[in-house]
Amino acid sequence: MNNENDKFKRNLGGILTGIGLLLLLFACAAFMASNNRMMGFDVSGARKIAPAVLGLILMVSGIGMINRT
Repeated sequence: MNNENDKFKRNLGGILTGIGLLLLLFACAAFMASNNRMMGFDVSGARKIAPAVLGLILMVSGIGMINRT
C-alpha cells in the first residue's frame, strides 16, 4: 500500500513540476513580448506577474513532493 502511495505522490509531483515549468516559460515569454497581447491573451501589468507566481508555487510544491517520497 505504501509503495503505491509513494508512486502516486511522485507522479503528482512530476505533473505539478511540469505545469509550473510551463507557466514560468509562458511568463518569461510574456515579459519579453513587445506588445500587450500574447497567444490571444492580454498580458499587461500585473497579468505578467500572475503566471510567474503561480508557476513558481506549483514548481516548488511539485519538487518538494518528489523529494519527500
